[in-house]
Amino acid sequence: MAEDTTWLVTPVGQRADGSWITDVLAERARENGLLWRYAEATNFSRERIEVVRGLTVDQLKELYYRRGWTDGLPIILPTRSRVRTFLRHAKQSGDKHIGEAEPLFGQVTMEKAAANAVMAGCDPKHFCFVIAALEAVLEPSFNLRGVQTTDENVTPLLLLSGPDLERLDLHGGVGALGPGWRGNMVIGRALRLAIQNIGGGWPGTTNLAGLGQPGRLSLVLPENETDSPWPSLRERLGYCENDTLLMALRAEATVTCTGRIDDLGSLLRSSLSAFSRLHGGTCAVAIAPFIAQTLAQDGWTEQDVRKHLWQLSHADPEEYNRSWIMKDLQPRTGIADWAIAALKAGNGPPAVETPDHIVLVVSGANAAIPQHAYFPTWGFPEARITKKIQRID
Repeated sequence: MAEDTTWLVTPVGQRADGSWITDVLAERARENGLLWRYAEATNFSRERIEVVRGLTVDQLKELYYRRGWTDGLPIILPTRSRVRTFLRHAKQSGDKHIGEAEPLFGQVTMEKAAANAVMAGCDPKHFCFVIAALEAVLEPSFNLRGVQTTDENVTPLLLLSGPDLERLDLHGGVGALGPGWRGNMVIGRALRLAIQNIGGGWPGTTNLAGLGQPGRLSLVLPENETDSPWPSLRERLGYCENDTLLMALRAEATVTCTGRIDDLGSLLRSSLSAFSRLHGGTCAVAIAPFIAQTLAQDGWTEQDVRKHLWQLSHADPEEYNRSWIMKDLQPRTGIADWAIAALKAGNGPPAVETPDHIVLVVSGANAAIPQHAYFPTWGFPEARITKKIQRID
């Protein structure tokens, strides 16, 4: 009886000179005592297509895990036929170059992006979002190197705005941050696998986030346009009503609260905003439809809400001067100029420089449940990168 043969697209990155970034993974794993996790890091054929014989699907999944090619969750194997299906659907050539992913400078091609999207559980209709997300985080202003190597817990946050998102399994209503909605989960997961496997952001080796966060698996938030009283995010940014938009930001955390708008403002005022007061940047806020509708009935515009949140976000100056940012970091790194100006005026610094540095979306259940979320930012330079989705079927 002939052995079973599986043809797999290798999902990890190569540099421009052809070297494989997995050699760095193996070296760092040895240095950091993590060989038990990455025991098979260099055990692969080092070919674009790996031909594997005599291993079951379960054995292959375990092999991928020990190579460091997964996020710890089960994957779909990136067979050549599955990857070809994604590329045909996107009408893209596999060797098309998207960019270079830091910190290890892996070359991002359509084929490798598709392989990681397959592994994440994407449907071919989700691949256009994965491409847009990769294009966004590869822009220099996103600072992917910093995101991948910092000891902080920052992760890409993807905000989505567009008509008929639900037909793509993208849901901005009840439970928008998950679990339960396939598109919300797999698009962010595909981005994570791609920047890990192609760029080299492996936990415990090059990626040194001290604690991590669940959003590092996937952090995708579609807008609940149906239940929003204000123009959509894409329209506020100058896009057309029929466009579909992806915005990539950096999020240090996802912090939820239940209450009125002033309760949400207390999150921005707190030490959660430490890094934006240190570096500057743009944060994001998700506001419950129930509260958005109530405010709109009272005459509030979306701009009014952002301005109010910004005014509430000023820290207590005495408390801020006692914070670890001021005691430990400020003498070495300094803080944002506008934060210094606020302190010199006798005020506590706001969470971000201006109300325009708050991205507001209406998302979540259309019910009398005032549940909101704050996504404090991290790092520099300012990152608020928008991409129009080029193909949706």
